[in-house]
Amino acid sequence: MFPTVEASSEARRKLIALAGRIDRASLTDVTVVVSELVAISVAHGASKPIEVVLTIEDGKLLGALCDDGSGPRALVRARKRRSDSLVLRIVDALVEEWGTDASESRIWFRMAVQPA
Repeated sequence: MFPTVEASSEARRKLIALAGRIDRASLTDVTVVVSELVAISVAHGASKPIEVVLTIEDGKLLGALCDDGSGPRALVRARKRRSDSLVLRIVDALVEEWGTDASESRIWFRMAVQPA
């Protein structure tokens, strides 16, 4: 999706496709996480399309978001500073684990989900 002010709402609309695969509470949590990560990508200068990839296996949702901006690096800096970043608090609360690749241009996360 293109990094515009509508990107987070576009991501939320696309996540409706998961409704038949995971329960409502899980879908809500996934939607919040993805929406926040897309928003931080837009806010931190992504200029090329933001790529979001999600897979579900064995009760876990594995997600990744890749962009050309500094959003992933901003989350890493906030974590290192133990910042009170709202996005960091949201992501930390809803996912089991998250991190970035070596270039800090890709955020990955893992979270438990329940089947529909």
